[in-house]
Amino acid sequence: MDQEREAHLRRDAKLQSEATDLGRLLTSVVITIHQKAGEEGHLFGSVNSKDIADALEKQNFTIDRRKILLEDPIKQVGEYKVPVKLHKDVTAEITVNVAAS
Repeated sequence: MDQEREAHLRRDAKLQSEATDLGRLLTSVVITIHQKAGEEGHLFGSVNSKDIADALEKQNFTIDRRKILLEDPIKQVGEYKVPVKLHKDVTAEITVNVAAS
């Protein structure tokens, strides 16, 4: 029983270490998403976690959209800090620029 617990803890520590390394990389990532916008910067539609995951994919980061902690879809042009939960103890913030197209 102790061996299984040790193996689980080692595996978890390895995953946490990998998540921490990925988190360091992600904090320097800036993604830009172009959306159609009206005059005062209001978007026609919105930017959601799937849009952010797709933009990250284009920069060779494969992140499950469910790990992108976007409380509400972005509906305004601007720069946003979006948390990404990589592990139960590791959360990184990426910068998302939403620009009018």
